[in-house]
Amino acid sequence: MSWHCPKVFLLASALSVLGTSGLSKLVAAQPAPISLPNVVRFYTGLPHQERAIFILQQQINQTTPELLQGDDIFANVWRDSPTLLGHVNILNQIAPGDRSGSDPLTLALSQVQRSPGTATEIELLPAPSVESPQMVMVSVTLSGLLDDSVAAQRYRFDLRRQDTTWEIVRAGRQNRCRLGRGSQTWSSTLCT
Repeated sequence: MSWHCPKVFLLASALSVLGTSGLSKLVAAQPAPISLPNVVRFYTGLPHQERAIFILQQQINQTTPELLQGDDIFANVWRDSPTLLGHVNILNQIAPGDRSGSDPLTLALSQVQRSPGTATEIELLPAPSVESPQMVMVSVTLSGLLDDSVAAQRYRFDLRRQDTTWEIVRAGRQNRCRLGRGSQTWSSTLCT
């Protein structure tokens, strides 16, 4: 017959050896950081899950606020925003039948109208696996445009994989204007 030591007994033993202030010092000396995987693992489906997520968001805001304010895949997934921060939303300009395909790069490039001779820079970034292993971001920058006011345009697509199919879930565009025609940095505002 095996005997199991209940957690209450272990806590009482720790209190008797360390005292309440000693136990507090021990806990403070070994802080366990809150991590998103642990929150999801321990709070999924429980009524206090939203509170735990809220506390996690407060902790992130206090320690690294730029993490949730950025325009990367993690921040957009966390905010669960249908649009990209600082971009003109162009998802509604893409026909629903044109939003999915087998290759994320081909899918994104098919949404960008490029003129011959326009310099094109393409960037494909997979999301870190901890945050969203089924996501990828494609950024397409067009420069040297034959336009009086727009110097360059940047398109951004967040794509999610479901089995073997990729789907565009967020799409946006930014402009960089010619000198004297508007913003010289990437912006969602129109050039004049």
